[in-house]
Amino acid sequence: MPDQKALLLPQKQGQFVVDNWPIPSPGHGEVLIKVQATALNPVDWKMRKVGFLIDKYPAVFGWDFSGDVEVVGEGVEGFEKGDRVTGMSYPARGNGTFQQYILMPARLVVKIPPSLNYVDAASMPVGYGTAALGLLAAPPLGAGLNPSCDFSVNHAGEAAFVFGGSSSVGQFAIQILRKMKYSPIITYASARHTEFLKSLGATHVIDRAATPTSSVPDTVRALAGGAAINIAYDAISEPDTQEACFSLLSQGGVAVAIQGGEDKDVGGRKLIHIVLEAHGDGEFGEGMWKSLGRQLEEGVIVPNRTEILPNGLAGIIDGLKRMEDNGVSGVKLVALPQETS
Repeated sequence: MPDQKALLLPQKQGQFVVDNWPIPSPGHGEVLIKVQATALNPVDWKMRKVGFLIDKYPAVFGWDFSGDVEVVGEGVEGFEKGDRVTGMSYPARGNGTFQQYILMPARLVVKIPPSLNYVDAASMPVGYGTAALGLLAAPPLGAGLNPSCDFSVNHAGEAAFVFGGSSSVGQFAIQILRKMKYSPIITYASARHTEFLKSLGATHVIDRAATPTSSVPDTVRALAGGAAINIAYDAISEPDTQEACFSLLSQGGVAVAIQGGEDKDVGGRKLIHIVLEAHGDGEFGEGMWKSLGRQLEEGVIVPNRTEILPNGLAGIIDGLKRMEDNGVSGVKLVALPQETS
């Protein structure tokens, strides 16, 4: 195959550039996917700025994708050329999604139902995977609410809290908690997203402009009305937000954070931090993606609201800068690699 176009980072903490890049060939158990849409995540600009996760350069970043199966490798069953698929890649393994073609293990690829377009499908994997891992996976990977991902458990009468409900991860955390019958589901976000977040399952939205982080624990406990608060998901995960989530827990509760920090276990309450790489690894990862496939078919998981970036892969550069400058709220930025000139 001829070369493809990719958004490359030539060296650690360098500047992105669109350039030619070889198209890989699938090995045993792999599929080659023509990437139709790829979504941006905060970790992308942080990886470039801080220089973590990637050891080999030039490198291709990007985690979320949707597209078409182009070539099926040996030993792969259940997929054929032309299948519409989505999933989450892992750039440190050399298969970032900011390119026109990627290799993926077939066991971690999910078919897209006819009702879902490429852009919406690409908005989901990292956000859903991060929320599901933290909430559902057995310790030490997550809080252990539903390791089988079959959503047979029922937490009616228990309160849950999501810090940053309008973020991509926060939106999926709310939907997963709704599916497990938590009530009330309280979230902290901009008031302008109130109706949308309630449509996902939130029962109360605390306006971040009116309530400082330090007041969140008391506010949440008041809204919970005496219900036990056994789970809090921190989709922002700054030191003060992690402390707020930990402080509001009832005895035996778990707060989940998505970025660095120290785990703690004090007085029967826990704060845990999840690891992105654990998404696709092992029994839980495979079960999680199969569960997502079923939920997409049933239409019970709603994708993020999206904004399509212009200029294909080149548009990602400005999109990441907007994210770094806190210029994106309530939407997932998505690029279309095949539109790269």
